[in-house]
Amino acid sequence: MGEWIPQSGNNNGSYFQFPPHAPASAPPPPHPPHGHGHGLPPSPIRFSDRERYLAELLAERQKLGPFLQVLPQSTRLLTQEIRRISSAGSGFIMEHDHPDSSTTPFRPPLPQHPITRPMDFDWPHREDNGNIQRMGSFQASPVGWHGPQGIPTTPIVKRVIRLDVPVDKYPNYNFVGRILGPRGNSLKRVEAMTECRVYIRGCGSVKDSIKEEKLKDKPGYEHLKEPLHLLVEAEFPEDIINSRLDHAVAVLENLLKPVDESLDHYKKQQLRELAMINGTLREESPSMSPSMSPSMSPFNSNGMKRAKTGR
Repeated sequence: MGEWIPQSGNNNGSYFQFPPHAPASAPPPPHPPHGHGHGLPPSPIRFSDRERYLAELLAERQKLGPFLQVLPQSTRLLTQEIRRISSAGSGFIMEHDHPDSSTTPFRPPLPQHPITRPMDFDWPHREDNGNIQRMGSFQASPVGWHGPQGIPTTPIVKRVIRLDVPVDKYPNYNFVGRILGPRGNSLKRVEAMTECRVYIRGCGSVKDSIKEEKLKDKPGYEHLKEPLHLLVEAEFPEDIINSRLDHAVAVLENLLKPVDESLDHYKKQQLRELAMINGTLREESPSMSPSMSPSMSPFNSNGMKRAKTGR
């Protein structure tokens, strides 16, 4: 069901890939920290562990992107740790070691592709403080390092998979509502669990059909002329990105399988959550049945929030 999205103008089946660019020049080696006599560097961390830790830090730094202004101290501390791991005896070099990099992105945004233009996602449960959250453009990779000479490194790449929604077979099924859930919480949980971004595109992705019809001929909304589909975007080291995407695709494909309403426990959980949000929940029993227990659902989370990507 998944389809790898090739690069524009290239039909060889390759993915969207954004490998990091090596910096123009390397900064001088860092001074040894205090507490290590005779100028000896600190005890080295295994390269694979350091690389993995740095990749995790960079992934968290990207997730903080929409919150740079509201979480300046967290961003500053995370950036300092990235610099420390990037330079402390490993040969890693950050691409943008700017004094004020805690408030600036690691790279400028990539030129926008038609599928990466902001999407007017006009569903009521996607509102926040009265403003519709717009699906933002894909961000450029924040990674820009290379390993010591002679030691192979795993580049960070970005890839996108398209999943078609079977609206032709089930024209009356509310796939969008099932994917989003109340206030978009179901989609937030899927994204938090898979660490991938999910974008809803195509005909039917705008709730107001009249508004959607007007947007079809505007630049950036060409996808509205296509059937309803999902775009799954991942950005990970090249050696693990396929497994992460496969996991996300498996979760979403499971949600795209219509279930009889009387047997759809996932939908019952969504309705229960909506009732809790609206303050209309009435407990019919002291505890839910095992099939409805949140711990049994692969989509549960503890307050995970989806980062805003709209402008």
